[in-house]
Amino acid sequence: MRRFDYRLTRARRLTGFELPSAFPHRLRRPLTALAVSVGFACSAGVVQSIRLQVADGQAAGYALRVAAAEHSVAHVRTLAADVEQIRTLLARVDDIRRSGPARASELAVLGNNLPDDAWFTAIHVERNALTLEGRGTRLASVGATLANLARLTAYAGARLVSVRDDPSRRGVIYAIALEPSR
Repeated sequence: MRRFDYRLTRARRLTGFELPSAFPHRLRRPLTALAVSVGFACSAGVVQSIRLQVADGQAAGYALRVAAAEHSVAHVRTLAADVEQIRTLLARVDDIRRSGPARASELAVLGNNLPDDAWFTAIHVERNALTLEGRGTRLASVGATLANLARLTAYAGARLVSVRDDPSRRGVIYAIALEPSR
């Protein structure tokens, strides 16, 4: 007995004939579902691969931007260090400017406490301590100078460092050290 299938398939309707099938009729649906699933998986893999390539391109762009920013940050840090150095220098200049009148007043006080027959020839400053070198017409003027300087409240005391006779000028040469008050 022969069987006839009177249903027209889509292929027969379009082409007028039907090719023999390599797969049995009962496996066609599962194989079609498998093919569709594999197609979806492959297309998802392609989409993810494209997204990965785009992300890699963006990451390279970001890396360039970060490198440029790091260069800028290093430049800004250098400028900040220069600005800090300039601020320190300006503060030091201001301290020096303010110290001028203060030192002048201090030297005026020292000069005002000298007897008439004594004078200073050099003043050495070493960390707030002063060493005064001077001359006097006689030894008693050195003693009076030492006593007058010892009474100043800005200094803890006056100490005679040296005194010697100056035969060329008929007087004495002396050196007195003043320690600052704490």
